[in-house]
Amino acid sequence: MTLAELISQTRHLLIDFDGPICSVFAGYPAVAIADELREMIRRHCGGMLPHGLAELHGDPLRLLVDVAQLGDDEITRKIADACRDAEATAVNSAAATPGADEVLRTASGSGRRVTVVSNNATAAIGDYLQAHELSPHVAGIAARSDGMNPRLLKPHPFLLQRAIDGADEQRSRAVFIGDSVTDIAAGIAAGIPTIGYANKPGKHQRLTDAGATVVVDSMRLLAAELRSTTARPAQ
Repeated sequence: MTLAELISQTRHLLIDFDGPICSVFAGYPAVAIADELREMIRRHCGGMLPHGLAELHGDPLRLLVDVAQLGDDEITRKIADACRDAEATAVNSAAATPGADEVLRTASGSGRRVTVVSNNATAAIGDYLQAHELSPHVAGIAARSDGMNPRLLKPHPFLLQRAIDGADEQRSRAVFIGDSVTDIAAGIAAGIPTIGYANKPGKHQRLTDAGATVVVDSMRLLAAELRSTTARPAQ
């Protein structure tokens, strides 16, 4: 299926936040946040990191999911709250993805519903959209909320299912734009066509191999397609 064919059948545009809309941690690096979270875990666990958490990766949300596997509700809640607060700080210095605002404005202006679907915190996403005057173009946010089980984050289809259930559109009339293999996996699990956004070298092949319906390397290209392609009415 071509991008034009996919866009022509789309009435509901689901889009990931970190990557397709902005680089959340551009000014507040994810690796620094992950280090802060590991220190919190170390203090909670008496000075030692549990097995599997000492790996020096720089993804705070992956660390949150790993912590949830421990079965310790107290530290899971603390890390979830710390992630939320860090993301709220990070969006103040987030770097907008070129063309992302055009995608949101054009999709909304063409009568399509737009929903942000993200593992990031709902409040942080709302703050960013408001600060960049994009809130009027986004009908909904299906993202990480306080108290949510981290194991329901993508690649689990939960957030995508929640987004679809909140709209009067069939899965076949929706498309999900994401920049990671986990995004593509979540879309496939939810039965929703996917557009992979290859914003870094090597991603085009990885997203293609993961099963993305279409892969693009520019959000401006997607915006142009939305402008030139009229959505077919529901049958």
